[in-house]
Amino acid sequence: MQPLKGLTFFIFYAKLRIVFLIRNNMDKAKTLTGKCEFYSETGTEGGYWAFQDSRFIKPNTTQFVCKKCYVVWDKKRSPNGPAPIVEGALSVDKIILITKETIKKNYKLPRKCRPNKHEFELSPNEFEEYEGLHILKDGDYLFINSPKEPDKIVWEGIISLHQYPAFKKAVFGCWMHADQNGVDRKKWAEYFFKEYPAKLIKKESL
Repeated sequence: MQPLKGLTFFIFYAKLRIVFLIRNNMDKAKTLTGKCEFYSETGTEGGYWAFQDSRFIKPNTTQFVCKKCYVVWDKKRSPNGPAPIVEGALSVDKIILITKETIKKNYKLPRKCRPNKHEFELSPNEFEEYEGLHILKDGDYLFINSPKEPDKIVWEGIISLHQYPAFKKAVFGCWMHADQNGVDRKKWAEYFFKEYPAKLIKKESL
């Protein structure tokens, strides 16, 4: 192995120095606790690597979906039974769960259950507020922990993204905007698609 020289050595040393400083100033830096997330919605033209602050994740206690016919019921708005959820010009009476069956081309929606024959379950399990969403940026410092062993760090480091034009790169069938330099794409994506627990120190708070 050839020795590191010039600029390469400087970059390597600088990264080590940043990690050392972060490790020794964890109590002073503003550390956010939450989870990894692949953030994508209409208009983003692909997904972003993101972090959701746990302070802005609220349990769902009022919105249900029937497992048999997919009728939606917001118990807070309609305490007496299912009714369409109206938001402006949008009216929703069913939420179709994405499964291997429902994405088939020949899939047909089931008939609506008779009154009092629904099998409701909470869906989703929780709601995430935009205020707690952080799109990862170069210079942020991220700790990713194991879902099975919360105290075990499976990845730790400085966010350094290689950006791509829209609709050029994909992972697990989803368009993406960037790769984390030095990390296998599928392994990195797994942390976010499976929403591994994590901690984030924003660049500006370092």
